[in-house]
Amino acid sequence: MAGVKAVKSVKESRLMTGTILLFLLAYTVSAYWLFSEGLEYVARLPGAGALLSDRLIFVMFFCFMMMLVFSVAVTSYISLYRNRDTRWLLTLPVSHRTIFLWKCFESAMFSGWGLIFILFPLLLAFAQIRDVPISFFLKVIIVIIPFLIVASTLGSIILVTAVRFLSRRQILAATALVGLILVDSAIQTALINREVIQKEELSAAFTFQRVLHHTNISVNRALPSTWLSSAIVDWTRPYRHFGSLLYPTLLYSNALMGLMLVYQAGGAWFYRSWNRSLQHSAFSAIRRESYHNSVSVEKAFNKETTNPFLRAIIGRSHAAISRKDFLTFFRDPAQWVQFSLVFGLLAIYASGLRQMNGNIEMPKDLYLVAFLNLAVCALALSTLTTRFVFPQFSLEGRKLWILAMSPIQLSSLVFQKFVTSTIFSGVIIVLILLIGGYNLQLGWADSLFFAFAIGLLAIGLNALAVGLGVIFPNLEESNAAKIVSGFGGTLCLIGSFIYILLFILLLAWARWDVFQSNEISSQWLHNPRSQLAIAGALFITTVVSVVPLFFSQKKLKRLEIISIL
Repeated sequence: MAGVKAVKSVKESRLMTGTILLFLLAYTVSAYWLFSEGLEYVARLPGAGALLSDRLIFVMFFCFMMMLVFSVAVTSYISLYRNRDTRWLLTLPVSHRTIFLWKCFESAMFSGWGLIFILFPLLLAFAQIRDVPISFFLKVIIVIIPFLIVASTLGSIILVTAVRFLSRRQILAATALVGLILVDSAIQTALINREVIQKEELSAAFTFQRVLHHTNISVNRALPSTWLSSAIVDWTRPYRHFGSLLYPTLLYSNALMGLMLVYQAGGAWFYRSWNRSLQHSAFSAIRRESYHNSVSVEKAFNKETTNPFLRAIIGRSHAAISRKDFLTFFRDPAQWVQFSLVFGLLAIYASGLRQMNGNIEMPKDLYLVAFLNLAVCALALSTLTTRFVFPQFSLEGRKLWILAMSPIQLSSLVFQKFVTSTIFSGVIIVLILLIGGYNLQLGWADSLFFAFAIGLLAIGLNALAVGLGVIFPNLEESNAAKIVSGFGGTLCLIGSFIYILLFILLLAWARWDVFQSNEISSQWLHNPRSQLAIAGALFITTVVSVVPLFFSQKKLKRLEIISIL
């Protein structure tokens, strides 16, 4: 039996390695081509090409720094405060500081490799545009290591400080306050820009100045991303190949300072913050128990625990399980914070499309922006379905036998997870597409066209994530991030990207008359080419939706999952 499992593990490892390597190669080539084309286009702009190229590097590294800080904080929170392994490790004769440092290092490595992988084709394209020597890459490696250390230590320090000194309500209040400030700032900026754009005397120089004004935060000299970007840009300029040692030394000195602060926080704050986290969890459990004891079971089940709309669609018992899934999701800040952040940024982005209206005159350019908007929303949705929907079945863990012995069949449980995740994510993403279509002034017909397209994508992506989550379960792991990092999660992400690419290409082929004739026709659906493209999009959506769910049902019928328990 052990030999069979070993052979199966080796085969799965080879398949996973080959799939990942193929995807990484395809991404590297395509990303390098896209970055090269984009940087060459910006460099050809008269009078401002070099300045815009430099500013793009500053903006990208600023975004990467914020992503890394947030990712390290969230991953460390799951590993340190939501993982049962930490409780066991704290009982061993190992110092609390050592456990904290190892978990932070593990989170930094887990979050940092993806950033390096994304940066590689960007830096390669930037170096090719600037025609720099091969020593440029060696110097970039020297400075990017302390940059990763600074961002990772900053995320770890923010996490342990927040858990140690702030309550959950204070964190929620601070998050809501920051969100309101950002929304207010975005609205005011949009209104000001709209007034500026509508002025007839608006010059190109002033427009360029307004564009650079929105990126001033990325060139703030107090940010580590600015130090790294300044060093990289200096090394691409003529006669500046050696450059100044100011920014590299700033990065290394702050990296050492960050390591010292993390070392001190691990010894002074970690164990107390861990106890404080357990106390808050216990108080929350006591409040929930007292609430349920004060309300009769019948009243709670009939009137308060299930949603009438959801109960009418999937039934009473499945609505109760859906409520359990929603409560589990919203009680974990590491889950709903990421979900809210992605959809919030998409909503702000869709609201800002109104500013592009004054600069788009050609119909083909308008539809190009609309299709790019659809692609951005679809890629964000695929990331969320892979991150949150795929591990749902595995997160049932060793308690899955309770559901297996209940009157609810496991096959219907898969259907419940598919329906609820599709409704929840689909409604939000459709609203975002409608907002984007309204701001682009596409008209109700075309706005509904793109909203219907993202609705189909939501069905396909959720079905793919749910089906593959059952086919490739990991019932022994309680960390959703580690479940997603396995072969099934990787396959789900790659399959989602391929499905989105084929779907959007078919939709673009259906509306090719706009790009070809530069005119919007209301009779485009009567074209045989458009009908064939729409049929193709519906066909691949049906295949992506039905095939994973069908094989997941066969997996459940063979009871291979129950045998693992």
